[in-house]
Amino acid sequence: MDAVPRRRFLQLAAVAVAAGAATLTANPVRAYATDAFDALRATWTTLLTGGAINPADPALATALATLNTTVTGYWNTIAPNAGAGTLWPGLPLSNSGNMTTSYKQLAAMATAYATPGSTATDGSGRALYRSAALGAAVVGGLDFVAAQAYTATASEIGNWWDWEIGSPKAMLNAALLVQPLLSTAQIASYTAAVDHFVPDPTLNMQGTSRAASTGANRVDLCQAVALRGILGKDSERISTAAGALSGVFPYVTGGDGLYADGSYVQHTHVPYTGTYGMVLLLDLAGLFQLLDGSAWAVTDPAAANIYSSVTSAFAPWVWNGLCLDAVRGRAVSRIQESDLYDGGVITQAVLQLALSAPAGQAADFNGIAKGWITADNGYAPYYGTASVPAIAGAEPVMADSSVPATPEPDGLGLFPGMDRVVHRRPGWAYAIALSSARTSTYESMNGENLHGWHTGDGMGYLYLATDLPQFTDSFWPTADPYRLPGTTVDTLTLANAAGTGHLSPATWAGGAAVPGGFGCAGMDFRQYNSTLVAKKSWFLLDDTVFALGAGITGGSGADVVTTVENRNLHTDGGNRLTVNGTVQTVQPGATADWSATLPATGWAQLDGVGGYLFPGGATVQATRTDRTGAWSDVNTGGPTTAITRPYLFLGLDHGTAPSNASYAYALLPGFTAAQTAARSGQPTVTVLANTGSVQAVRCDRLGLMAANFFAAGTVAGITVSAPCSVVLQQSGHRLDVAVADPTHLGTGVTVQIARGGTVLSADPTVTATAGSAQLTLAVNLNGTAGVTQHSAFTVTSTALPAVADSYVRDGSYAGTNYGSATTLVVKNAGTTASGYSRAAYLAFDTSALRGATVTSAVLQAYGFVSDSGGTQAAVTAYSVADTAWTESGLTWNTMPALGTALATTTATATPGWLSFDVTAHLPAPGRTTLALAEATAGLAVVLNSNNATSNPPRLVITTT
Repeated sequence: MDAVPRRRFLQLAAVAVAAGAATLTANPVRAYATDAFDALRATWTTLLTGGAINPADPALATALATLNTTVTGYWNTIAPNAGAGTLWPGLPLSNSGNMTTSYKQLAAMATAYATPGSTATDGSGRALYRSAALGAAVVGGLDFVAAQAYTATASEIGNWWDWEIGSPKAMLNAALLVQPLLSTAQIASYTAAVDHFVPDPTLNMQGTSRAASTGANRVDLCQAVALRGILGKDSERISTAAGALSGVFPYVTGGDGLYADGSYVQHTHVPYTGTYGMVLLLDLAGLFQLLDGSAWAVTDPAAANIYSSVTSAFAPWVWNGLCLDAVRGRAVSRIQESDLYDGGVITQAVLQLALSAPAGQAADFNGIAKGWITADNGYAPYYGTASVPAIAGAEPVMADSSVPATPEPDGLGLFPGMDRVVHRRPGWAYAIALSSARTSTYESMNGENLHGWHTGDGMGYLYLATDLPQFTDSFWPTADPYRLPGTTVDTLTLANAAGTGHLSPATWAGGAAVPGGFGCAGMDFRQYNSTLVAKKSWFLLDDTVFALGAGITGGSGADVVTTVENRNLHTDGGNRLTVNGTVQTVQPGATADWSATLPATGWAQLDGVGGYLFPGGATVQATRTDRTGAWSDVNTGGPTTAITRPYLFLGLDHGTAPSNASYAYALLPGFTAAQTAARSGQPTVTVLANTGSVQAVRCDRLGLMAANFFAAGTVAGITVSAPCSVVLQQSGHRLDVAVADPTHLGTGVTVQIARGGTVLSADPTVTATAGSAQLTLAVNLNGTAGVTQHSAFTVTSTALPAVADSYVRDGSYAGTNYGSATTLVVKNAGTTASGYSRAAYLAFDTSALRGATVTSAVLQAYGFVSDSGGTQAAVTAYSVADTAWTESGLTWNTMPALGTALATTTATATPGWLSFDVTAHLPAPGRTTLALAEATAGLAVVLNSNNATSNPPRLVITTT
């Protein structure tokens, strides 16, 4: 830097550090006629400071105090050192990140300079607002960095983002706030540097050349160019910036940007609604407001997508004022950027966007933001964490009684464009982070998120209204990164940032949801740096998250563990754990580590969190452990201070080399021990299948069945021709059907449902046909990108599959079980031919009919006469009172007695359906048993069993 600027800077800096004792006389505030550029600068100043605020407003007290304390610290420590190339000690400008930090600190000082009521907090009594000394310090700092680093002749070294986004945005904010103090030459110097590094906002540096800018980066670059235009009074620069914004308005179908399904992706494969998406929304809200009504106003009709994104893309991921960590990427490792912080910024952006939105949307936005602000629950106080302009923007809405606070919505949100799921219910929310060939497991960059290895491996994030700090309270530096809730992981040791950006070779990740707000999600899991594979599914219900795993195979030799829970218990750690009704030795206030192997566990409950069910029982590993870490462990820029938090872990150990292992468990958020015990005794969810091909459950209370098919197949009366997710929900006579292609690769799938009825409605992609016993959907999946396709039917009959069936044989076979056979055989050989008589038993679950009026019940079995003695045989259906028999235990010696003969039909040598009217036997909803036998001596009839690959037996129920 030449001698004159250096002397001038040192003079200004001396004034700045002299506690405001002197009055700045050099380069006084300039007076000139205002123009359109000055009007834009005034608007931007209001956005940065809150405008004409009342410093005595108690709502602003915390924000003003924070600003004052921060800026006082910056002002008292600014110490320009040309030899060291530092404006502040320890921040050499040769490092691009330090250059941005220096500009940001100058911008904070400029903000205090322009904010009414700002006062130093060091006891000096100095005013910050319109302080000539503070203004001089800002100007001197801008000159120093401009001369030392950010010049029109410098080359980008380090991170391109600092040169093209971070530094110019902060520098321009500072310069615009103190613009009347700047000379024409200073403005020319600053703007020339911006022109050098950001010549075209549609491009940014990638490596050694420029490439198309995308998403939030595009908007950031446009903001820099627009502000440069205001500072330099250059209409062309503002026009260029406004025009370039159009590149982020259309929905994308791959890579960076907003998706029509509400997803937001940055860095090609990373879900980033809560970080880059947040920046995009806030920056666009500011630019829309800045340019609104000016000659450079944004008029592209596609900008409507940005306004729509508030409800489709952002609102689903803000819950009780927190932005859920599943969409915050590597920001989870930043101590200064919590879920609470990002939620507050999104709230600010929504309020700001309302100022330029159409009236109807503006009202919606204000209601949504008001709902978030008033949902603090004492933990997430917007007014205690937001900035002065954020509070100033909220005050009019909060004071307006005509604006109702929108309550937290319930329902299931699927975001196939970024492989994320969020299920919101009263008092809790559950997010799932999946990964695939489209979505990377996690991202580590710039020394951040060093232990994010398994955060995209099916991690489940359980948020409770009674435990809002779960992830904010130092979860990421203290939690075990190999045992994250919801994951099934080979726990081999990984190096910092190992596998960042990894894409699985598997494409199956996603799910489907019915309009009622329930559904399923799943993934074909393949672990990075391991041979471990698994199929994983989650079923998102009214008060339950039901999880299934199957085909768990492989590994590196380390333990393979499914983590059911790993809860941050905060500083107390005294949450009581109850297992099968017994309180465990870990007690409230306990400080020592505790662990136990809990065999035959049917249920568990953790006070303050909820219950856990293990259908059929499981051996559960449980630990209560104090874990210590530091933010620097997960982020090289974080504090090194050690932090300790207690954790309660519940998991399932699959050993070191599992082969086709499986699991089933349910989360009951908010349940007490008594409620959990009661649910364990009367479960509401039945597992229909849990294999590597299909995972499915039924919830009778909701009238819902959901299945994730990883291959073509059949389960519970649903047959599909290709991989897909299918959800059925029946309420009365209305059946809603949801079908999705989680692979994003399918061209079409045929779904057959064993129910009869008529078509009510169908999406354009669905060709639906209905008959008396079967509904058929031909779903065109081309271009659906994993989004659920819907149809609806009026159902008059339901075909229930046999939940158990087998046949029995007399004579020397009287002790033999045929439960695994693919056929059922019926024959009455008379009394003289021992060993040839056979009868078939079938059980059906009619629980789904609870509350319906049944008009008829018809047993249908597919078969034919297979006997050398003739071609016809009379088969009779019988009632059976005993329902306790099992498919694997039934033999001639143990078979229940036949009851009343209900109906008889004739089988022939031609295969076909045999129908039996069994209406007279249909008891109250529950398990029902029927038998097929020959009343008199006859020929052998062979029927398909429920193990057959096609046409299994069914009970067709007709209701009114």
